[in-house]
Amino acid sequence: MNRLQSEWARLFAADPNDLSSLIDPQGRTRALVVAWGRPADWSTLATLWQGVQTEPEWPAPLIAVDGGEAFQLWFPLTEPVPVQAAHQMANALATRWLPRSPAEAVARRLSVWPRPVDGSWQHAARVPARLHGAEPRWSAFVAPDLAAVFNDEPALDIDPGDDAQAELLARHRCIDAQVWARACQTLLTPERAPAAPVPEPAIHEPTAHAALADLAGPFDDPAAFLKAVMNHPDAPLAQRIEAARALLRRP
Repeated sequence: MNRLQSEWARLFAADPNDLSSLIDPQGRTRALVVAWGRPADWSTLATLWQGVQTEPEWPAPLIAVDGGEAFQLWFPLTEPVPVQAAHQMANALATRWLPRSPAEAVARRLSVWPRPVDGSWQHAARVPARLHGAEPRWSAFVAPDLAAVFNDEPALDIDPGDDAQAELLARHRCIDAQVWARACQTLLTPERAPAAPVPEPAIHEPTAHAALADLAGPFDDPAAFLKAVMNHPDAPLAQRIEAARALLRRP
């Protein structure tokens, strides 16, 4: 394992035995990603980059150019969380710090990962990477003081180099589990939830009655029931938030 692989594993590896995947076999992840582009605009995404360091007091997220049309912010976690929870938090961060209107512009310019696609969960493409095309282009992590340089073209035309990328990753810390839990209480409260969810790829959404049918039980342990509600992909967001808050209050 080279230094870049070691730093990637430290920050993002939900499954230490599979560095190619950001989602482990249990459906958990140690990364959430928010991207803003089409066209790329670092000044807008910088508001989110700065905001999370102030309000939830998170470590600075990593900044990346995707090699095509957008800037990305990568948020590494100390402990893996269900992909649904990471998805909700990524949307909450976008709602809190990024533009919310006009809706059609937001739908075109905003991307979050992990996200549901055709009934399954997908995560962002690994960075750095060479993109396929006629001209050589790479996605790469970039330093904050250089991000604005890539506004016209969020890509590198030369290989960023494993050692240089490893050095950038080495400067970053993961979001502690307790800090994450506090942010969930603050940013995922019903009062802070978006009036309308950020558009995502269309997926089948059964009625609330049908979606929760498999939570009917039996459950011998109240905590097990609360965890089942919190992790249920089709449960209403407000119910999942209340379940998470109830779990946090348990001794």
